[in-house]
Formats: sequence, C-alpha cells, structure tokens
Amino acid sequence: MAWVNVLERPKIERRVLRGRHLLGALLCVLAAFWGLPRARAAWRLHDTAVLFADYGLCMAGPTGAVALRDQPSEFWRLVRRRLVASNSDERVFAGCAALAFRLTGASSDADAHQAQAGKFAEWGMPGATVDLSQLGRALPDLSEMGQAAWPFLRSSVAVLVKPSLGAKEAMHPLETAKPGATVGLQLHGRLLRSRRITERGLFVVASNGHDTRAVRSRDRGRNWTPTSPWQAALEGTSDRCSSDGSDRAFGLDGHRSTMGPAIVYYNSDAKTGQSVLGGPNHRIVSLGCDESTAVVITDAGNREYGIWQCSSDLPCRALPPPPIFQGLSADGIDIARIRGAIVIAITQGPVVRVVSSRDEGRSYTPFTIAIDHADCVIAEKGRYFPAQLLAIGGSLVMIEEAESISMPALALMSNDFGASWHAWN
Repeated sequence: MAWVNVLERPKIERRVLRGRHLLGALLCVLAAFWGLPRARAAWRLHDTAVLFADYGLCMAGPTGAVALRDQPSEFWRLVRRRLVASNSDERVFAGCAALAFRLTGASSDADAHQAQAGKFAEWGMPGATVDLSQLGRALPDLSEMGQAAWPFLRSSVAVLVKPSLGAKEAMHPLETAKPGATVGLQLHGRLLRSRRITERGLFVVASNGHDTRAVRSRDRGRNWTPTSPWQAALEGTSDRCSSDGSDRAFGLDGHRSTMGPAIVYYNSDAKTGQSVLGGPNHRIVSLGCDESTAVVITDAGNREYGIWQCSSDLPCRALPPPPIFQGLSADGIDIARIRGAIVIAITQGPVVRVVSSRDEGRSYTPFTIAIDHADCVIAEKGRYFPAQLLAIGGSLVMIEEAESISMPALALMSNDFGASWHAWN
C-alpha cells in the first residue's frame, strides 16, 4: 500500500508576464482611446448631415440641401432672393431658427434668424442690424467632420446629406430678370417726359424745368441719339408729360403757389386749367401720365409720401398709398401710368421693388423685384442712379442709368403693368 505525504505542497506553475502581453494590452487601450472619439464623431456626423439638409430646405427651398452641400455661393444667392422678396416686417427665417441652434449650438445664431427682413443689410433699408454672412458663419464643416470620423464613415459625406421625413421646405425663390442695355436715354432728374412714335422712330423729350433734351431711337430703343426738341414732330412736348400721339398733356406751374405745387392741363398745346395738390410743404418727386390722367408722388418731409391723381380739367385728388409706403426709406421713387394702371418703382439700395394698382389706388399688388444688383452679373459692377419708368409704345420700360457716362444703362420691359419683367432689347 502506497503512502501519500499529505503535507507535501503541490507544485504551482508560474507564468511569466512577457512584453508582448503588455504591448497587446497597451494597443487595446490606445485603440479604445483612438477609436471611441471617431466612432462618436461618425454618429454625430450622421445626425448633423440630416440637420444640414433640413436647414437647406428650410432656408432656400427644394434645391437648398444640394446647393448648401455642393454650391454654398448658389445657396446664399437663393436665400438672398427669398429675403429681398419678403415684406420688411416679415420674419422670413424664423422657422429655421431651431435648426440653426441645433447645428451651431449658439443662441446668437438663432436670434439672427428671428430678425425681420428689413433688419438685414441685403433688404436695402438703413439701420440694418444683421446680414446674411452672419447666418452662415457658424455652420459646421461636414468635410472636416468626415475626416474626424474615419474609418467609421463607410460612404462619402455627400451621401449622408439627406433631409428627414417631414422636413419643412420653403418655396423656391424666383430668379430676378436679367436686364438688357440701352445707350443715350437719360431720364434721371427730369420729371416731365413726353413720348412720340413716328415712322422716323421712337422719340423721348425729357425736361427738368430748366432745360429740355430730346432723343431718338431707330433700333427700337437699343441706342438713342440727341435730336432737336423744337422740330414739328415734337411740337407741344417741351416741359410737358404726354403720351404717344395724345393731344392732352400735363405740366408744372413754374411760379410756386403758397398753397402748394400745381399741375397745369393742356389740350392741343393750349392751357385749359390747373390744379393745386398737397400743401405748401409738399414737393413733387415723380410724375407720370397716360392719354387722360397724370399721377404724382409728393414728399411732405419725414418720409411722408403721397400719391395724387390729376385727370384732365378736374381737381387733383389724393389716392391711398400702398402699404410699402409706411415708414418708407428709399433712394428713389418713380411713378408711371399706363392704360389706366398706376405703377410705382422704389429703389432701395441695390434692389428695385415695384407695386401697381389697377383700381386707382383702392388696392395694390404685392411688390415684385425688378432688379437686384447682387443677383445680376451685368449690374454687379458700377454705380447706378435710381430706377426711372417710361410708358412707351404700349409697354412699360424701366431704366437705371449708370453714374459713369461710359457705361450703358440697364433696361427692362414689362407687358403686364410691372408684374413681371424681361430684358428690353
């Protein structure tokens, strides 16, 4: 029988901690420290890309997400179109403020989106407190986020920019018309404008009370050359406002009355009467006419603009102004009357807005954007005088003359009383 020594200790195999084990553990720790932030970055990138797309749709309409991703300059051009076409008191980007806060984490960015359209410098009013560059300054850079998420990002960043279901989408902003060019037609500073159309071409006679200038075009308005305002074809047009081929005309009383400015009526070059409009503090800033009626804009000071209608041989009467006249600050205002409709062009900075009435001021159309210099390559360079309106040949023409005589004037035409515009010539 074999005896076992129970007091004998069992032999324990001692394992040696080798260097490769330490290296493996160290690599695991380093991988965790390196990979975990990148995994989190990939997760954050997916969420941000969706918000990015939602923000693009909310700000610029159906093409906003793609434009913000691939063509940021085009995106902000669309945003500008939407801004300048909004009413000055409209908070046009307020619905996107929450998305902006989630993208940037800055409450100041959300507050900027809450601003009224008129507070943006691009809208054209003085006293602006914000501009569009402030909105895009803090947006995240998805390409940098994509680099931080490697190798957990399995596709390109562009693929991730997809809007969420039910994302709010703004209407697509309309593109403004691209103006044509005309040379030699000078209207700025001349209140009284007469038009004539003969077999010899188009004639325009413009006066400012001190001198009269007549020009003629033989190529339908592309080029204008000086001509004599005293020729038989232009008889009765000097210092008058008259329409194509009409015997009726309107002028201004050169002797200012203590009661206020006066409109003089003519028929076949004979004075038939006159009418005072406004008060002694009123100043005429614009006058337009058709075959039977003149319309006038006066300024009583402190942005108190008024509209007056002076029908032949009848006293002038005040018309209700359009809503945009409330607190209006403008670089220039011009008015025209064509086939009974009243059209008003308002120049505010680089933007020209147009409103019209077809019922003698009882109602007005929402304003449209005729010209936006920042949205037009031909108008981006150079400085221009405020827009001028001219009804000729049954169409309405808008002219913006360059301050430099070496540059052509911008020219647009409307066949629907200012509702839409296209290049003249």
